[in-house]
Amino acid sequence: MITGFNTNVQHRGLLFHVQTEDSGRALPHLISHVYYGGTIIASVKSDYSDRIGSEDLDRQVRVLMEAQHKSMISRLEQGEFDGVIAERLPGRVPSPLAQTEPVTEPPAPVESPEPASPAVMPGSGLGSSSESRRSFGAGVVSQKPLDEVILEYLVEKARSSRKKG
Repeated sequence: MITGFNTNVQHRGLLFHVQTEDSGRALPHLISHVYYGGTIIASVKSDYSDRIGSEDLDRQVRVLMEAQHKSMISRLEQGEFDGVIAERLPGRVPSPLAQTEPVTEPPAPVESPEPASPAVMPGSGLGSSSESRRSFGAGVVSQKPLDEVILEYLVEKARSSRKKG
């Protein structure tokens, strides 16, 4: 399994997080999500089971991951998800006049073989109550990768447990 990619992207005045992961040889697929807070805006899943026997599988998977990750960033920046953003984030409709610029650099360009065509998966639907329209983690934005945020949380929790015990 290859470590994934995480990129924060500023788009139309909002900070989005794009994440791409490899599920490993047992479940040979790549998944990319575009998040705003805890709300999934878009997802793409690509299967690479046809490449499992390849000698250079790790390199091929990395190339596929980079291409898929860059594609999700590009689609976000080009406004492809603006309709979904407006639907899932009421009151935060992207302004067509706002600038779109990446907060962190996407992975360096790599020549890639033709990736398997990704199947677009619908994001998680939200209910109709006003409580369910509020995105999870609203107002809590970090420039740090998710794994660092989780690690800091766990370290702080361990420290506070020691103080109590």
